[in-house]
Amino acid sequence: MKKNTKLACGVLVILLVLFNIIAFVVPTSKTATFWIAYGFTVLAFAVQIGVWNLGFKDDDALKSKFLGVPIIHIGTIYLIVSLAAFAVFMAFPTIAPWAAIIVGALLTGISAICFISADAARDEVQRVEEKAAQKVFYIRELQGEVEMAAEQETNAEIKSMLMKLAEKIRFSDPMSSEKLVDLEKTISNKAAELKIAENKMTIITELDSLITERNKRVKMLK
Repeated sequence: MKKNTKLACGVLVILLVLFNIIAFVVPTSKTATFWIAYGFTVLAFAVQIGVWNLGFKDDDALKSKFLGVPIIHIGTIYLIVSLAAFAVFMAFPTIAPWAAIIVGALLTGISAICFISADAARDEVQRVEEKAAQKVFYIRELQGEVEMAAEQETNAEIKSMLMKLAEKIRFSDPMSSEKLVDLEKTISNKAAELKIAENKMTIITELDSLITERNKRVKMLK
């Protein structure tokens, strides 16, 4: 992603140079309106550096979104619209300066709101994904414990029961709810007993029943 950021910055520099060449070579009056529009457009270019760094931060380009639009696209739209607005004010430099100020301020303000919202959305996505990962880990860890117990088991019948239980856990819904904390803790404790218990068939039967209960309650809570 660092390579992409460097390439993006290189492109921005080239575009900024071209923008300045066009802005100062095209014969037009350099009125207050022109300079105000010019300033807001240069600001739009400068903002792109932060946008690209933020958009590619920790490989989150696709997660940093506002209303489903990646933050980099928001930045690009902001720059394009700013360039279009500058072109209008450069073509008609006699337009009142206050008009350039209002347009530039609106573009900058709306874009800033979108950037802030996108960054907040990314943080929320990360929080949800981390929470989901923890829940998935619970099922994977439980499955692993049962599979390890099956591998160490010498009794063919119990081994078969453990493998079926592990398969059932494998296809269980990994998502959970705070309302299932106690039940899932009970399941984990029961699974831990498999390592030392003598009545493994009884524990396996109880675990199977608890897993079934958990799966049904997960569906009910969705």
